[in-house]
Amino acid sequence: MKTQDVHDVNAESDNTPETVSDVQKRRQQQMSDGCREFSDIVKKSTEAWYEMYYDDQMDYVYCLVSKASCTSWKATLMMLTGELSEFHRPEKLSWIMIHDHENSDKYIERLEKVPSVFRNWRFTDSRYFTFMFVREPLERLVSAYRDKLVEDSTYHHINIAIVQQYRPRDYNASVTRYNVTFPEFVRYVLDQHAAGKVLDRHWIPQYQLCRVCQLRWDFIGHYETLRDDADYVVSKLKSRIMDVEQRQRVANVKFPADGGQRKSSDTLQRMYATVPAADVQALYKLFAVDYALFGFKHPNVTGFS
Repeated sequence: MKTQDVHDVNAESDNTPETVSDVQKRRQQQMSDGCREFSDIVKKSTEAWYEMYYDDQMDYVYCLVSKASCTSWKATLMMLTGELSEFHRPEKLSWIMIHDHENSDKYIERLEKVPSVFRNWRFTDSRYFTFMFVREPLERLVSAYRDKLVEDSTYHHINIAIVQQYRPRDYNASVTRYNVTFPEFVRYVLDQHAAGKVLDRHWIPQYQLCRVCQLRWDFIGHYETLRDDADYVVSKLKSRIMDVEQRQRVANVKFPADGGQRKSSDTLQRMYATVPAADVQALYKLFAVDYALFGFKHPNVTGFS
C-alpha cells in the first residue's frame, strides 16, 4: 500500500491502518451528523464565496480556510497550473504573489468573480473534486493571534481597538502598535461575537467560510494530518491534468514540506494558562459547530475539557 493511501489517525483495536477512503467516510459522516445536530445554526450561514478557488481544467473547487495552511495551498495550486515552473517549488513564491489578488488571480480563479447564477453548478457536477482543510479551533486561534497581532503590522487597527476597549488608560493616539496579550485577544473575540459582529476570517468559525452544510465537499482535510492529506490531494489534482506538457511541468510539484507544524500540548497549555477558564469554555461554545462537524476533541488547556 502506498504511503499516501494510509492515514495515521487510526485507533482501532486491530491496529489496521485506515485508508484515505476510510478516513474520509468517517469525516463525511461526522459532518453530516453535525449538520443535522446544528441545523438551526448552519442554515443561517452566509454565502461565502470570497475565498473559494476553482479550476475548470483540473475540475476542482478549493475553499480556503485561513490559518489552516492556506498560504501553502494557494501557492501549490498556483504551481499546478504549470505557468510558474521557473520557481520550481511553491515555497519560492513570494507572500505578495500569493496573497495579492492582482497577482494570484492570474493563475487561480475565485468563484466570487463568477456571476452568482453560475457558481453552484460545480458543486452538483460530479466531475468536480471539492476540498477544504480545517484545523482544531483553539490551535487556530493561537496561530491567528501570533500571526495577526504579534507579527503582522497590517492588523494594527485591531491591536489599537483592543487597547482602547480593555485598557483605555494606555491608549495614546501617537502609538500604532501595542503588546496585546493573548487573554485580551480572546476576550475581544468573544465580545465581538456576543455583540453580533461578523468575526475576522482568520478566527471566524470555519464552517461559516465554506458553507459545509449547503454545498458538497468531497474531501475534508485536517491540518493535524496535513502531510498525508495534502499528498493525496496533490496527487489527485495532478491526475486530472489532461494536457501532457502541463503534467510534465508540474510532475515535481509537492506540497510545501514545512506545512502543518502543530502546536504541542505544552504550547497550548502555556498560551491558555492566563486565559480565564470561563473564557475557554466560552470559546468551546463559540466553536461548538466546528468541533461537532469536523470531529475535533477539546484540548485540555484548563485542567478540564
